[in-house]
Amino acid sequence: MNTLRMLCLLIATISMLVLNSVALTCKDGQKVFIRGSITFPDSPKTVIESDAKLTVELQDIAHADAAAKVITKVVDDIAEFPKEFTIKFLPLQITEGHRYSLSVSIRNKKNELLYINDVIAQVIPLGTGRTKYIDVPVILIKKTTPSVSKQQWPELVGEKGEDAVKIIKQETGFTNVVTIQEGSPMTMDFRTDRVRVIITDKDIVASTPTIG
Repeated sequence: MNTLRMLCLLIATISMLVLNSVALTCKDGQKVFIRGSITFPDSPKTVIESDAKLTVELQDIAHADAAAKVITKVVDDIAEFPKEFTIKFLPLQITEGHRYSLSVSIRNKKNELLYINDVIAQVIPLGTGRTKYIDVPVILIKKTTPSVSKQQWPELVGEKGEDAVKIIKQETGFTNVVTIQEGSPMTMDFRTDRVRVIITDKDIVASTPTIG
């Protein structure tokens, strides 16, 4: 008999915990959030031009024959990948039985579209199985030439040479960015459109890449 009472008490306790959990995420006046990361799989450490803006929208995509309905959105600065984001919404904005997804776009100061997600990033906004974190990959739409805002890249020391070259090219728009083996002879001329990345025999950046 005692065993049966303990079992009933345990079931009741678990039920209360579940109900409390659901209540916490379903109160109409309490905001719920989805966190995530914007990634660029083609070049994970790509640097974006400094004036770029990231827009993440939570959309209702329940009707295939109609435009997606934007539930809420967040706009933030973005300088490089990956980029963390948090988007908040109210439970009363969500319709039970509808499908939802995240739409990502990155534009520069001229409002030129640079990156978007071309694969549906479906999410579950509410409930015990709701989406709490999601990675959203994007693709490059338009390659622009960012303005050169610095002359050196000390943060690239210790990184792979090929990654450093990609980052510097993306940030400066230079085509003349090359790796040079540490100790190799170099010309002494100075050029404002060139960066030489000094690497070790293991393709690791050995010293600060500098324009010249």
